Amino acid sequence: MKRHELLTMSEYEGALLLKQWGIPVIEQVFVRGEKEAASAASSLGFPVALKVCSMEVLHKTDQGGVMLNIPDGKALKMGCREIRSTFRHIPHGFLVQKMASPGVEIILGARRDPVFGPVVLAGIGGIFAEVLRDTVTELAPLSMRSARSMLKRLKGFSLLSGYRSQPPVDLETVAGALHTLSQLISKRTDIVEIDINPLIAHPGGAIAVDALVRCNGKTRAVKAEAPAKKTVDPFFNPGSFALIGASKSQGKGGNIILRNLLKAGFAGRIYPINPNAREILGMQAYQRVSDVPGPVDLAMVVIPKAAVPDAIADCTVKGVRNIILSTGGYSDIGESGAAEQRELVAQARAAGIRVMGPNSIGVMNPDSGLATSIVGLEQIRPGGVSLIGQSGVFSSGWGRWIADFKPFGIAKVACIGNKGDVNESDLLEYLADDEQTTTIGMYLEGVADGERFVRAAARACAKKPVVVVKSGRSDAGAAAIASHTGSLAGSDAVFDAVCRRTGMVRVRDSEAFFDTLSAFETLPLPRGNRMGVLSITGMGCVVTTDAAQEYGIELPALSPGTLKKLREVMPAWAPVRNPADIWSAVEQHGSKKTMSHIAKSMLDQKDIDGLLIIFVLMPETIFDIGEAFEEIIRDHPGKPVFASYYGGTKKEILHVHEGFLPLGVPTYPTPERALYAFSRMLKYSGRK
Repeated sequence: MKRHELLTMSEYEGALLLKQWGIPVIEQVFVRGEKEAASAASSLGFPVALKVCSMEVLHKTDQGGVMLNIPDGKALKMGCREIRSTFRHIPHGFLVQKMASPGVEIILGARRDPVFGPVVLAGIGGIFAEVLRDTVTELAPLSMRSARSMLKRLKGFSLLSGYRSQPPVDLETVAGALHTLSQLISKRTDIVEIDINPLIAHPGGAIAVDALVRCNGKTRAVKAEAPAKKTVDPFFNPGSFALIGASKSQGKGGNIILRNLLKAGFAGRIYPINPNAREILGMQAYQRVSDVPGPVDLAMVVIPKAAVPDAIADCTVKGVRNIILSTGGYSDIGESGAAEQRELVAQARAAGIRVMGPNSIGVMNPDSGLATSIVGLEQIRPGGVSLIGQSGVFSSGWGRWIADFKPFGIAKVACIGNKGDVNESDLLEYLADDEQTTTIGMYLEGVADGERFVRAAARACAKKPVVVVKSGRSDAGAAAIASHTGSLAGSDAVFDAVCRRTGMVRVRDSEAFFDTLSAFETLPLPRGNRMGVLSITGMGCVVTTDAAQEYGIELPALSPGTLKKLREVMPAWAPVRNPADIWSAVEQHGSKKTMSHIAKSMLDQKDIDGLLIIFVLMPETIFDIGEAFEEIIRDHPGKPVFASYYGGTKKEILHVHEGFLPLGVPTYPTPERALYAFSRMLKYSGRK
């Protein structure tokens, strides 16, 4: 529904709704004229507030529709006349309100996010709302515990809990109002947004003074049931594969895909489809899918757009149930293409066909030798990381990097393109139960069905880590809504709330994405946030201390026993602490002996949960990493070990990376990146 079609309740009607649900509301009387206003004020007791009451006036204060602390009947009469003159061109009445006791102004809001459904917001009101934007957003409904947690996360929480000589406000009443508001927006599906601004809180309670409620007049439509998870499996484990648009030309995608399949060792039958060829890369070609003699479990379409409907129809005749549609020019070009995409997907759905795409370069499954990329790939090591991407880069540039650098092994990769049919929720539901997948990584630009996505993500996170990087983080991506709630709770704040609710680990960019996936895939979950650090340079100690504080990582003091062990290699004049600057010991004993001895000593300390080893890469620090650390790491199986390095040649960097790879230790170009990955592991393990 468009904004101008929304129905706005008058403030009086909105207040009645809140009161019916048990949210405390200021005493008020709706009146039509001066005499009724005088009677109401006499009943409530002066001083009073006088407000215009009209569905057409959303921001009364800005338009001169609010008068506060009216002391007597004469001033009230003048106020009524002034408001009537100001709003003479629109139908209106008056609200006479009892003046609220002074207190802390709080904004409570609720709105129906277009993707994720009902959300609630709490913030410190007054100037703090728009100047400092001190707000917290969460998905609705909330428990009372979650409502209290929201309030405690506000930067201005000290205003509520008591500051200087001020007593604390009644937090239970405020949390109760927030909890009730979350129930209201969840159950009343016709309500689009509610804005309580302000709720005035004081030691004796809290009371709503102003309320804006907007509705669309509709209850939520029942959504169609999602396709079964089993319909996704043929995308990754087909017994046979047909390529519609196979080509003899080496530079074309229809040839590269076939070569990728052969190189990856696909064990199933491959059927090139090309009406003008009899053989491609030593395999018999067919004019149409329907000409293939055996069953086709998965077909990929890499032909011009005009020919796609006929290809889908031919797949229907053949009984193909899964199609990767590489062809673009659908929703990726705008609304006209989106309409064609909907028609095409409806055609496929009617035939019982699942479509990945359009504009998708498909999937990878190294374990079954499946690689449908239109970019040449080297063989990728099988492993436990599965990637869901709204970009083909995961099966092209990133795929080539993973094959070469080997930061982790791959279980599955799905490039879902325009998400005309198969979307992130389909894949989350499938990968949650996939035994090969131990860690899930997602790159998202948007979410197709927010409420289903929340359920799928929560279920997946209960079983394995889900790391997500999402673009479109700016407030410009959020639609403007009339209330403070809408302007303060942007789309990115809502997605953060989704991550908190589900347990997904959100990271800031692609660099952190792969850093974090490497940590989850290769290391045990940390038991706590206490990190030991040894660095061959003092700079590493300083930047690590700063990063640890930023990421909530503790650097515990070394115990007397650990200090004694370190003194076996550290000179008497050198300070010994955590982080440990070990260069003075390296000068005396060499890098290998010093680093292995200190690493073991720190890991032996019970209250150290993990270790970071920082190198400066140069000929003097190159040694056999396996000999130095393998036994130490094996003897401390529950403590994750990270390695980072400064500088070095390509050969030296490769030496460190390949040396630690068999030990299950991820390597990072800076200590900060290593600690950030550790902090993401802590975020997930804290929910387990």
